[in-house]
Amino acid sequence: MKAMILAGGFGTRLREVVRDVPKPMALIAGKPFLEHQIRWLREQGIEDIVLCVHYMADTIKSYFGNGKKMGVDITYSEEETPLGTAGAIKKTERYHQGDFLVLNGDSFSKIDLKSFLEFHASKRGIATMGLFNSPDTSHYGQVILNGDNVVDFIEKTKSQPGLINRGVYVFTPEIFDYMSPEVNSSLEREVFPRLANERRLFGCVDDGYFIDIGRPETYAQFKRDSLDDFMISPGLSVRDAWTLMAERGKESVLIVGPDKKLLGSFNDRIARLYLTQGGNIDAPVSQAMITDLEKVAREGYTEEQIHQMLLSGTRHLPVIDNQGTLVDIRFRSEELEPNAFPIVRGKSPLRISFSGGGTDLPNYFEKYGGVVISTTINKYCHGTARKRADSKIVIDSDFCDSEFVFDPRKMNYDGNFDLVKAVVKLMNPNFGLDLHLSNDIPPGRGLGSSASLAVLLAKLISQLQGVEYADSKVADIAYRAERDELGIPGGLQDQYAASTGGFNFMEFSKDRRIIYPLRLKETTIRELESHLTLCYVGKQHFSGTQQRVLERAMDEEEVALKLGRLKDIAINIKDILLTGNLQGIGELLHESWKYKREMSQGISNPEIDHLYESGIKAGASGGKLLGSGGGGYLLFYHPSEYRNRLSRALRNEGGEPMDFGFDSRGVEVWTPKE
Repeated sequence: MKAMILAGGFGTRLREVVRDVPKPMALIAGKPFLEHQIRWLREQGIEDIVLCVHYMADTIKSYFGNGKKMGVDITYSEEETPLGTAGAIKKTERYHQGDFLVLNGDSFSKIDLKSFLEFHASKRGIATMGLFNSPDTSHYGQVILNGDNVVDFIEKTKSQPGLINRGVYVFTPEIFDYMSPEVNSSLEREVFPRLANERRLFGCVDDGYFIDIGRPETYAQFKRDSLDDFMISPGLSVRDAWTLMAERGKESVLIVGPDKKLLGSFNDRIARLYLTQGGNIDAPVSQAMITDLEKVAREGYTEEQIHQMLLSGTRHLPVIDNQGTLVDIRFRSEELEPNAFPIVRGKSPLRISFSGGGTDLPNYFEKYGGVVISTTINKYCHGTARKRADSKIVIDSDFCDSEFVFDPRKMNYDGNFDLVKAVVKLMNPNFGLDLHLSNDIPPGRGLGSSASLAVLLAKLISQLQGVEYADSKVADIAYRAERDELGIPGGLQDQYAASTGGFNFMEFSKDRRIIYPLRLKETTIRELESHLTLCYVGKQHFSGTQQRVLERAMDEEEVALKLGRLKDIAINIKDILLTGNLQGIGELLHESWKYKREMSQGISNPEIDHLYESGIKAGASGGKLLGSGGGGYLLFYHPSEYRNRLSRALRNEGGEPMDFGFDSRGVEVWTPKE
């Protein structure tokens, strides 16, 4: 079973005694209150925990991380603006498939969890609320039962006994139907009254320990109560004291008299020293304890005084009052400094390929050598990545209507953001990620968007890892993510284009990849821009399918000859671009398209052929379909003055012309100023 703790509160009522930390991080016996709750959950066998955070969230995330140090798995759900108790729970809907437990972040309840869950299961309701018989309900309000059904709630009134809400609930997933997403709403004011009216809310009374730390006096009471776990009697044997210390999970305990006056200290090191000097393990612990307590703080010491005493070498610091009574204990490890959870942003360009596509497939270039000429354009994949304290990958993408979450330790390739999963697996970050992804052009249109996304992800993650990869390394990671991890056939040009940027002439062979940046004159680039138009044919393509067909045909002599001709065309286009005289490019693109469409039946179709012929009739001297075929974008070369005429003709035939320019920089990442 999963558990959720509502830990986003401001702790306004505790400000006079707890400053500069969120209420769930108020220190109790040297540990944040939230840690006491988490350790109790772990003792009950619950290790999968969602923390709902908002106020000073980085302090909480920095302290607990992914929960590994406490033997639990923590996931964070962070609210940008306060959503209330119901809104916070609704935000975590994606994490729950079955019944789940919820704890308020400001109350501690030692409920009999086994009986509580059995009670809930027996009632077959939507929600069960843990209740406590309180002698004074004035600070809480009352819960009214009719049998086991919660039927009413009475606001805070005068002091009188009655049932109060423990702040412990168990819900079925049906509870989410009673909540609205991204809306500030309350369990107590909006959800519970509806459930009570429908007789689907039950109350389970439990007499176990309960306290709400939301007020200074109850916070002080819980601090006193928590000290009991550190106290043992001087008459206890060394053996029993040692055993009790281990059972309570304490590094040390304090020996106190009946009046809680501090007598001495006992820990593992003291016990071993006592025994090596001939001490009797069954003797009273008072014979082994250290009584000369130099490091003892007095009630009333300032935080700076206590801090300096902890820094001077002691791991734990008892605090006593003027009568020598133990009133608190402080620890060196209690510093609550928030870590930074850095953000990086980036963009990676899409590309257009003039010729040579297909010769960059391993089945071809490892035997014959491949050549491609391409350039990147000013259409991009955009991304923002932020480190998470937990290990989860949370994706907010324009591909889908809701966030997608996966755990890299448990992931499988199932069609949901598999490319992201593959890059994460290869990069193996030791942190989780919030990813916000968007595209200027949807994927599946022949502009290399999948490769561009993979390159961008590799660059973002490496930046957060503090590693600077060369362009070739980034391209290699992106290629292996698609080819090796996902088994998607594909060439190498797209990854190198996105990582390098600009006009490139690429050569591929079995043992090397050489990328030649083309240093074109600015006038050549601007002139070429004026002669090119992109047009979406209205149908996505599936590159993996087409590439598989092409790879299977590579051993055919006719296909190999056509691919060889595409290499020659790529070389000719390169030479033309370097001279700056663009005459003949349209005809070369047309020839390239002729050879490409003859390689496989699936590369073109009647709609693509008709749109292409319409472009030629409107004045284009040539063009080609980008990508592996079957759909996507047509690239036309035309006289500059024919641009409008060409665009009108293509629109009349159902095409979607698109303006674009060239990009020269390749993938870029940067750190925004907070």
